[in-house]
Amino acid sequence: MAVDKTHPGTFVFDSHVHVGGWVTPDFRGHSTTLAQTAKVLEDCGIGGALVMPTDSGANDWLADAVAAYRGPVRFLQAFWALPDEHGLEAILGRADYRAIKIHPSFCRRPVTDTCWAPALRAAADTHLPVVVHCGRWQEMAGYGLLLDVADRWPDVNFVMAHMGGDSPALVIAAARAVAARRLKNVFMGTESIREYWLLASAIEIVGADRVLFGSDHNLNSPASFLAVIDAAGLSTAERAAILSGNARRLFDA
Repeated sequence: MAVDKTHPGTFVFDSHVHVGGWVTPDFRGHSTTLAQTAKVLEDCGIGGALVMPTDSGANDWLADAVAAYRGPVRFLQAFWALPDEHGLEAILGRADYRAIKIHPSFCRRPVTDTCWAPALRAAADTHLPVVVHCGRWQEMAGYGLLLDVADRWPDVNFVMAHMGGDSPALVIAAARAVAARRLKNVFMGTESIREYWLLASAIEIVGADRVLFGSDHNLNSPASFLAVIDAAGLSTAERAAILSGNARRLFDA
């Protein structure tokens, strides 16, 4: 099984990996197969990953690929939810899903919209964490909207993708808000965070036990974000929690 090449013996779990092809013109139809993804992760010393579809929402295709995969990387899958999608408990039972993904920006519905109630109810009933895209479009994907939902659904664990917004001001504000509101059901994902000092500052605010390593592959190379982890000056315990322990507990890996 692949291990962290910079710290031998450490199992690394990437909590935010996309597989498939993108529909949005912004990403120019970029596409990867599960086998290609496995090769990239293994080359980076990553032993496991939470994989999810792209904006194509190809849950069944990815579930079949994960079920058929035989290789050194441990793949778990997140289900890409759509607004007003009912009957999710039955759908989630068809494969070994370990999380639900909500992307307000692509779906053009903020996470506070009642259209997400079926997905959140399914998460509560199945005890699955919910990964929520947060970005710079505050009206649609602001970190504050996620915190409001997390407050209303205390029995559901939420992962705040991009640490709340993928910019220094938003990341620090999000970390401070998580700490101030004492929301024990909110975790922060490191995907797309490029500044090592920003990562270190956010960890200092919320604690290493609330942070998950994520790369946002296939749009980014995991190697780039492992380098950010390396540069952040983390202790051995903090590093182990962020790169593996927190995600493995959250996703039952």
